[in-house]
Amino acid sequence: METKQHIADLENRLTEAMKTGNVAALDVLLADTMLFTNHNGHLVTKQDELDAHNKGNIEIFEIKISAQLIEVYGDMGIVSVIKDISGNYNGHTNVGVYRYTRVWQQTGDNWQVVAGHCSKVLV
Repeated sequence: METKQHIADLENRLTEAMKTGNVAALDVLLADTMLFTNHNGHLVTKQDELDAHNKGNIEIFEIKISAQLIEVYGDMGIVSVIKDISGNYNGHTNVGVYRYTRVWQQTGDNWQVVAGHCSKVLV
């Protein structure tokens, strides 16, 4: 399978795991050393993300994906995607359009997210 398509498939698995709160899938897809900057500018680690899903602090109602771009550089894949998201985070309903940038790294046969960033898109 072409690497770009494989990363696109992993992005879909990640989105589905986030929507369903599938912590086991997130544990596989996120690197132990992952660093993610969320839309509020806060740093989120893999453990923070898993804990939030385990505690039920994240509930995603809907995600619409558009404008996905993927570039591959050796064992690294960079994804830029726009997501229209509605959900509940720590008791607060959020609705908005966000651009995500994620860095996937291949280790052996596995690809995992090692870094990411999210910004609100002003429309």
